[in-house]
Amino acid sequence: MHLKQHLSLLPLIFKAKGVEDIVISPGSRNAPLIQLFYRHFRNNCHSIVDERSAAYFALGIALRKNKPVVVISTSGTAALNFAPAVAEAFHQGVSLIVLTADRPPEWIDQQDNQTIRQNGIYTANLKREFQLPVEIKDENDKIFVERIVNEAANLSQSDKPGPVHINVPLREPLYEEIPDFDDFRLFEIAGSISFSLSPELLSRYSASDKILIVAGQHIPEKLLAKSLSKLAKSDSIVCIAESVSNLSELDNAVNADIIMASEDLTEEYIPDLVIYFGGQLVSKRVKNYLRKLTKTEFWYVSPSGNAVDTFQHLNQVIKTKPHLFFESLSAVYHSENNSEFKKLWLDSHNKARAKYSKNISEINYSDMLVFSEMSKCFNAEDIIFAGNSSVIRYLQLNKMQFKKFYSNRGTSGIDGCLSTAAGIAMSTSKTVYAVLGDLSFVYDSNALWNKQLPHNLKVIVVNNNGGGIFGLIDGPSQQDAYQEYFVAHHPVKINKICEAFGVNHLYAKSVEELNTEMLKLKKSSVVTLLEVDTSGLMNAEIFRNFMNNLKQ
Repeated sequence: MHLKQHLSLLPLIFKAKGVEDIVISPGSRNAPLIQLFYRHFRNNCHSIVDERSAAYFALGIALRKNKPVVVISTSGTAALNFAPAVAEAFHQGVSLIVLTADRPPEWIDQQDNQTIRQNGIYTANLKREFQLPVEIKDENDKIFVERIVNEAANLSQSDKPGPVHINVPLREPLYEEIPDFDDFRLFEIAGSISFSLSPELLSRYSASDKILIVAGQHIPEKLLAKSLSKLAKSDSIVCIAESVSNLSELDNAVNADIIMASEDLTEEYIPDLVIYFGGQLVSKRVKNYLRKLTKTEFWYVSPSGNAVDTFQHLNQVIKTKPHLFFESLSAVYHSENNSEFKKLWLDSHNKARAKYSKNISEINYSDMLVFSEMSKCFNAEDIIFAGNSSVIRYLQLNKMQFKKFYSNRGTSGIDGCLSTAAGIAMSTSKTVYAVLGDLSFVYDSNALWNKQLPHNLKVIVVNNNGGGIFGLIDGPSQQDAYQEYFVAHHPVKINKICEAFGVNHLYAKSVEELNTEMLKLKKSSVVTLLEVDTSGLMNAEIFRNFMNNLKQ
């Protein structure tokens, strides 16, 4: 038995478990892993030099395909650069399998090159971590490794998916031929395929005349949309769905953020029961409103069974997949004792939309107007990846009912937005629009350092020359250090970054130019970036005045 033959179990078992894509950052210590995974995956191996970008790229593929993706690094600080994407995958619930090559234990803390303490580097943001033995000598060693690899693959996909980490210590020689095993064991986790409501939950549900279903961030899922659509026909049920829920196209779904920006909700709007599922909400208004409902019952539907008390009034955790739960509810008779509840919310939603449309037509060229005009140019079939901070907030104010809407809202960082969008684009033939702020783009511009950068990726950078979010939220603009340390204006010429990476660059500095350049962007057959310049404008003041006017 070859001392490193156990490494062949990694690609063999992962492939059997449904893994299709491998993202590799080059190195020397990870040479045996590169050799083995290339042998088994060939054209589905993606080489990305920048480890931070590579991990986010893998995240994007996993998001789009809803399958685990393996990402591989060499040893040392290279492995640390996976950490931001690992955290995003953990908090958003995305299946990543992280393999880090390592020095053997005898060289740790011995001042050997490219050697750090790699055990535990992602501990707080993992479902679980594992360490392979340096070498194997007999059948018992093989059985042990089989168990580790099976368990890692299963855990990454079970309950709420998430990242797992396998650290792989390797001794030299690193470039020898490693044989495959002819046979290996596979084992699965058996899961529930049905769900039924307990009599107690049935009674509490039936007694609720006014129900709010709050959808957090969720990947597109046909079963969920179907079950929720059926349930939401009830006049006593209102569904709050942001763009990141991928349910905003449901009939009668409301954007509560724009309602609450337009009016103060009276007692009639208060639900008896709130059912929350999915990941994070973007809207602080909605979260604050729900946190004030001290007399409302709150249920959280959780595949993992974890108690997530986002609104601080949690009464019931229901361990099941959301679509199974909503199927169970839709089979239950629910009397329509308050048929005005849905009408109340829908009327407010329609009024807020009309008021927004009227007011937006009267403002000057600014970030606010740019996002409104840009949103009109997208098709329902386009895939949108929204950057964080001000970008996603502006986008969600506009009426957009996409079938596929993604964003890194697990941790809401700006550090890998473009890389994630590129991974999504790699996994589809549809057009993917990455809509980013200038700081997000500059921070992750190494995403363009990718020889497989897909041509269906279109990038829109709204360049207001700094962190625009800090002018929209309360607090930062009143600080003495606001301009220098919050907004953080930068000297970067975006067209020069495009030139450096061979990316087509378009530019707009007015509504007329924006509409013209958007047409060019849509027709482009190569990777193209549209820079929309709003620098030097009173963006924050225009936004604040606009939102104040919505209340009038």
